[in-house]
Amino acid sequence: MPKRRNLTTHENAILLSEVENMCPFCTKSLMYEKNGKNFKLWEGAHIYPLNPTEEESELLKDEERLHEDVNNIRNFIALCGDCHKKFDNPRTVEEYRLLLSIKKNILSKSETRAKYADYQIESEIKEVITMLVEEFNESALRPLELKALKLDEKANGTLTGITKNRIRNEITEYYYYIKELFVQLDSQYPRSFNAIASQVSALYNSLSRFEPSQEVIYGQLTEWLSKKTGNSSLGACGIIISFFVQNCEVFS
Repeated sequence: MPKRRNLTTHENAILLSEVENMCPFCTKSLMYEKNGKNFKLWEGAHIYPLNPTEEESELLKDEERLHEDVNNIRNFIALCGDCHKKFDNPRTVEEYRLLLSIKKNILSKSETRAKYADYQIESEIKEVITMLVEEFNESALRPLELKALKLDEKANGTLTGITKNRIRNEITEYYYYIKELFVQLDSQYPRSFNAIASQVSALYNSLSRFEPSQEVIYGQLTEWLSKKTGNSSLGACGIIISFFVQNCEVFS
């Protein structure tokens, strides 16, 4: 019968960071401050139980596990004390699947973020984002004709309707505007657009080899662009990634 191991300080930091200091069940803050010091309100919960009862073994016998070793950090997630108790007693398949799904999404995001350092983006793209956010000229918008829209040819069932509609609206409203911003950029920094487009395409191709969901990839590309440009506006970065959907670098 395995014994619960003590998580290291580094592992505790990882688990807390994974859930962004918020219980994934109830959204309660997992730390509190008192007298200038921070204190824990959370515990490292085993997703698959450390020592399952016969009933729990039967209940979870056909369920996916993230690691054969129940004490592996992949089988831990940070929960507040109350939610940890409720999760364990009584254990249900529905909550197990929910927590498993949350942890899988966390691991997938972490693995993707590890690639961000390998894929650079020309620093000039920051100027396009700045012009879009701070110098936006609504009167310069020229809608893209619907017959020219390529999204419907590219999108599949993994892209949710709400995201598809947002991308469609962003392409229709901003495509020509963003294109003109890149023309201006090229006049200052020749061929910078080609470099930026190839970098976006390279990361898209890398992500799409392992991630089948267009929804996830779109979010990852948007986050990557934001992180690579000093945490720029996610909204503006999403508009630029939508531009590259229409321009064939994304969802190609």
